[in-house]
Amino acid sequence: MADFYRVFCGALFSEGTRREKVALIIEDGRIAAWESLDALPERVSSPDVDAHSGVVLPGMIDIHVHGGGGRDLMDGEPETIQFVAKHLAKHGVTGFLVTPLTAPWQAIQKVVAATEQVLTLGTDGAEVLGCHLEGPYINLKYKGAQPPEYILPARVAEFERWVGDGMDTIRIVTLAPEIEGGYDLIRFLSQQDIIVSLGHTDARYDEVTRAIDLGARHVTHCFCAMRPMHHRDPGATGAALSRPELKAELIWDNIHVQPPVVRVLLAAKGLEGVIGISDGTTGVGMPEGYTFELFGHGAVVRGGVARLAGQEETLAGSAIAMDSCLINAQESVGLEAASLILCANPARALGLEGQKGTLRVGADADFFLWNPDKKQVEATYVMGRKVA
Repeated sequence: MADFYRVFCGALFSEGTRREKVALIIEDGRIAAWESLDALPERVSSPDVDAHSGVVLPGMIDIHVHGGGGRDLMDGEPETIQFVAKHLAKHGVTGFLVTPLTAPWQAIQKVVAATEQVLTLGTDGAEVLGCHLEGPYINLKYKGAQPPEYILPARVAEFERWVGDGMDTIRIVTLAPEIEGGYDLIRFLSQQDIIVSLGHTDARYDEVTRAIDLGARHVTHCFCAMRPMHHRDPGATGAALSRPELKAELIWDNIHVQPPVVRVLLAAKGLEGVIGISDGTTGVGMPEGYTFELFGHGAVVRGGVARLAGQEETLAGSAIAMDSCLINAQESVGLEAASLILCANPARALGLEGQKGTLRVGADADFFLWNPDKKQVEATYVMGRKVA
């Protein structure tokens, strides 16, 4: 792609706002300026981008994704991460966190090492922004589809030993605060500026309160795999809804969390308190009945979602990508709100406000063209370069 070009937008959505008939000026991979189309009478010409008939949104950032297109990020291979990066770009994602699940530490370490390699090499698709470790420090009672044989008590020394020089690669760790050693690990991770996300947890409200005091700031796939809310026992779910310190992940497939409950979450947290995620698995983009493994445990794509083989009442992550989340968000709250929940909010959570998840002047030129009528991604750009 050229170092300088214009994106002629029929409309653009960014950080909860809509603008019409504006051109983005892209220079050296960043957004250099906005201009009214009335001030740019020239016709669109190469290498300009003609988006008059569609809309432009900031690239979506998926902070919780395990694979897609038949590939599993637990392979721990740089080539697999590269493949998934290209796969995600086709769905409007411009940045993501590689998300290993509960597994032997040797396998998690391999994924972290592969992520470090790709961070250095770059990708031909969505940008890798680090790792989100979903386990192994979780509660067996709410393991969901996580392999139970690899669940461990939390040990700061063990975490330091296995992660080693990869500490800067870890952006989020999902854990259950109430397990043995949980609070010590929360304190340690917070001191390392690693986001602690509470998930797969049987924590009571007071236990979540203690975790917040020690630095916990996120909730992993809210409502799923956590102690539910009762009016006399708010639990982890009640804490997620009522404590403003916590940002809540939402798997927006309308299966993990039904639309009426999505409305409750948005009403409780506000638009800026929710982060849309795919929780996408190997089965994303694969046909009905496709089977795959979650580190030794069989799973199958059934009814638009991944389920544990032989235990199909247990959901095993999603079978959708972020563009499906966008469709559900568009239908529920509109594209303005979607640009916050799926783009700006995850960027802010990762400390990338103003750089990613936005179309502000000075931001990285990460964006995609969306056809709101056909409800599909038509092109995706990362740092100004077309990647899908």
